[in-house]
Amino acid sequence: MGKNKEPVLESDKTLRFPHALLISAGAGSGKTYALTQRYVQLLLSERVPDNDLSSILAVTFTNNAAKEMKARILGWLKDLALARDEEKIKETMALVSLSRAEIIKRAGALVDRVIDNYSDFHIQTIDSFLARVMAASADELKLPLKAEITMAYDVLIDLALYSMFSRIGKDLPEAEIDKFLAVLPKSGAYPWNPVTRVKEHFDSFLNQEGKTAGLIARASGDYETALPDKFKTVLRETRNLVGRFGPSLVKDSAAAAMRAENITDFLAAYSFKFAVFNGIKKKNFPDGWEKDVARLSDLVIELTELNAAAYYHPYVGLYDRFKAELERVKRGKTDVIHINDIAKRLASYINADNVPEVYLKLGERISHFLIDEFQDTNRLQWDVIRPLVEEGLSKTGSLFVVGDIKQAIYMFRNADYRIMRDFLDKAEGKKAARSARGTDCGQSRPDPAELKHLSLASLGGELKYADLPVNYRSDGRVLEYVDSLFKDKLKNSPELVGEDITELTAYKQSVRPDRVKDGYVRTDILELDDPGDPAEQKKWLLAAVEGARKRYPLGEIAILVAKNKRIEPVVEWLTEAGVPVASLSSLDIRKRKVVAELLSWLRFLETPSDDLAFADFITGDIFTRLTGLSRDEMRDFIFKARQEDRDALLYAAFRNHPRYAKYWNECLDGGFRKVGHLPLYELVSLVYGDLRVFGNFPGEQAFLARLLDAVTALEAEGVTSPRAFLEYAAGGDEDKAKVFAIALPEYIDAVRVMTFHKSKGLGFSVVINLVYDERGQADPMYFEERDGAIHVYHITKAAAEQSVKLRPVYAGRKKDSNVQDLNVLYVISTRARHELYNLVVKKTRKTEAGEPRLTDLFTACELGKPADRSPAARKPSAPVEIAAPGPRPDQRFDASKPTYTSFFETAEGELVHAILARCIELPKDPEGEISAAFDELAPAYPFKFDKSKVVKSLVAFLASPEAAPLFESRPGRQVLIEAEFIDKTGSLFRMDRVLIDADTVTVIDFKTGLENTAKYTPQMKNYLAILSEAYSKPAKGFLAYVDLIIIGRA
Repeated sequence: MGKNKEPVLESDKTLRFPHALLISAGAGSGKTYALTQRYVQLLLSERVPDNDLSSILAVTFTNNAAKEMKARILGWLKDLALARDEEKIKETMALVSLSRAEIIKRAGALVDRVIDNYSDFHIQTIDSFLARVMAASADELKLPLKAEITMAYDVLIDLALYSMFSRIGKDLPEAEIDKFLAVLPKSGAYPWNPVTRVKEHFDSFLNQEGKTAGLIARASGDYETALPDKFKTVLRETRNLVGRFGPSLVKDSAAAAMRAENITDFLAAYSFKFAVFNGIKKKNFPDGWEKDVARLSDLVIELTELNAAAYYHPYVGLYDRFKAELERVKRGKTDVIHINDIAKRLASYINADNVPEVYLKLGERISHFLIDEFQDTNRLQWDVIRPLVEEGLSKTGSLFVVGDIKQAIYMFRNADYRIMRDFLDKAEGKKAARSARGTDCGQSRPDPAELKHLSLASLGGELKYADLPVNYRSDGRVLEYVDSLFKDKLKNSPELVGEDITELTAYKQSVRPDRVKDGYVRTDILELDDPGDPAEQKKWLLAAVEGARKRYPLGEIAILVAKNKRIEPVVEWLTEAGVPVASLSSLDIRKRKVVAELLSWLRFLETPSDDLAFADFITGDIFTRLTGLSRDEMRDFIFKARQEDRDALLYAAFRNHPRYAKYWNECLDGGFRKVGHLPLYELVSLVYGDLRVFGNFPGEQAFLARLLDAVTALEAEGVTSPRAFLEYAAGGDEDKAKVFAIALPEYIDAVRVMTFHKSKGLGFSVVINLVYDERGQADPMYFEERDGAIHVYHITKAAAEQSVKLRPVYAGRKKDSNVQDLNVLYVISTRARHELYNLVVKKTRKTEAGEPRLTDLFTACELGKPADRSPAARKPSAPVEIAAPGPRPDQRFDASKPTYTSFFETAEGELVHAILARCIELPKDPEGEISAAFDELAPAYPFKFDKSKVVKSLVAFLASPEAAPLFESRPGRQVLIEAEFIDKTGSLFRMDRVLIDADTVTVIDFKTGLENTAKYTPQMKNYLAILSEAYSKPAKGFLAYVDLIIIGRA
């Protein structure tokens, strides 16, 4: 049954092109369902112009979402083609002007079209689309043809900084570095090695440039002179004031900063209410002190503004040189390109009126755009897509965007919710007009106001709008709680809600009528003197999980936390209690002990002098389980060997030890001798076999197999040595984590533990939120973009409160941060289908908080009651035994192969097959038709065949009484030549000749050369199984030896 009872999309009878539609889809409202409907409508309709498969692009933001969308679209088309879902057929008939029979016929043809031309099925992540455009336009963009795309800067920055600083005194003048160090801001300990701080700041610069088309700009002005001069003036006035007030009234921190003449410490200690003086002693202040402080504060504000602009000036001064070095590093390191570079270069290229060039390079023109999770689009991505969309809308194309601005939580990944806000502002003006007129959903007069982020000139300014008003995910009590949290408590907390840019206090969403009274919510507040004490948290969590598992499978229970650091203790608590658990962090194979020990062994093989790696391995589980030696014995050996000879290599002492030499020879010597001679995969396979890891660790087989997959994948990318592999494995960025992550099968019955952000888009029967009252340290680096230039400021809260110039910059980021925090709260509150638990952990407050916090929205409550149910029984899957891979067998030269004769015989066999493929039925003139076919086909082969022999052999074969029935024409018989079939595993098979009759299906496989039935029988049995399942008829097969005129039943 379809989710959306009321149609959201227009029928193609009234749909006019060009066309733009915005759908606002709240949590659980079926946005993917609506996307699927629109995609199917575009493909099926005969009224939609330019609706070829390759002319439709659907983009989303995760690979999993793209896979799900593809599966849903193909599933919908298959359901239509096989007429097995009447509800979908009715919904489709409401969208397209086709009869039931026409829909079934067109859907079947479209399934074949998608499968046959899968590369034209453009449903992909937005980054994948940008990479495709980049590859097509590599020459114009001056990019390498086979660039390695990365999402992390850390390794590249390290290499660029090392390269840049290594040339100090050469083409990087020492004077420039001395000047950099001289003006480097001093805060806390002196940065004796400023490289770490430089790396952090440059990483922030690069990420900020990745958000927009702007570039970090040098601030105008001579800050090396202006800032010290201004500070001297402030210090002079301050000391004059201290002389009037008296030194005893000065705060210790301010006095220390003044003595050190440290501007950073001075501004941190300065109070705009009491200046440098201790407010507790204000009764001792002289008369008129307020005016004195106000005059000094005016100067300090000027100093604050100057310092804010000058603080990062030393880094900005080196930044251009660093970027030039970074580009050289990218080109030198297998042509690496960062994902932000792709969007930036493409945006510049496409916006220079190069849309036709892009389509020419792609080999196709996109007319219809569908964009999922529109609130997560970043500005550079939109700058690339926007010209393509506007080009499509200028003709007969369409734009379909769906999103929920209340779920915009990826600002830290450069998402810009303002783009969707712009669309909504346009649409909501229309909604008001529509309400006044009482018109239908999506129907309204054009609004003359233009969108900021898209030209609607070709549409007469019209942007259609639709809402998905029903939440199909959550029960009524859960939604009742969410409404009270946002529409009541948040709405009545103006300090928290601010401008309510994402309409968290005003959205409308209803529950399905049959679930209004279902669901259960419980919120508990845990106030602790030490929030780090896990005892009470652990007790509460285990009780919640134990209660929920009585009603739902463990795989339907999710525990959500704010940060990755909170995942590990939760996993530990559940594991100790015997509760199966799976988290994204626990699925990183590098964190498995057995994998870590294998990496230590590879580290030793690469560097035998690494005693620590060898010690780590021989005291680990792999070695002790393999040899039966105890860990304590190995520790004793290590310490004793070190005492006997501190300079001796540990492995040499082990290898020469009378007791342990046999273990070295039997288990360790093979890899040690062959490292550097074997390719990486063969080396790891040899190690697996020597150490018997699959047999000794059956519970770790999935992780061990994944390590082999990682080796294979990285070898293909050029990581071919143990050293390079270990360097890659040591990395912590997102790219590297993917290579070593293991996919979690859906059937595993284990509690899921993940961060708030990872839960977006998911739904679970039971959700347990662990909410901590904590705040990270605010980053004082702020950015302001003006006219394509990005200015960098150092801003504190106190400075923003006093400075008119700095306040808007500070407030802008604070507003974005507030939006993200509130939206995260909405996301975690709407993941639950049936039961929602919140544990809010706070530090016991002795006084009122200075300002309200999000955790203040939570109060202890209980709503509804748990359902009276039991979890459905789930049969665990049978374990799969994985055999240890051995090294590839040695390749020995066989003098008899390859030979001219073998090549000739193979080519002659192919020619015979090609000629027989032309014989749908018995030819009327066998010799003439076969001779003509020979003359046409033989020149394609690099051999001179004996025409008389080949033709005579084929004529004799076709004339034989055994062959005649296989080529005769029968009523209703369908003949397939060189037919391709796919079995259950996805393997492709090509059958020479298939005869489909009313009551049976027959396969004939032609062979040349000597008879070898035993060799070909297994292949024929596979054919028969495939055909029998495909046609639901008895199948029979024949092996036809053409040269021998022998036809035998297989």
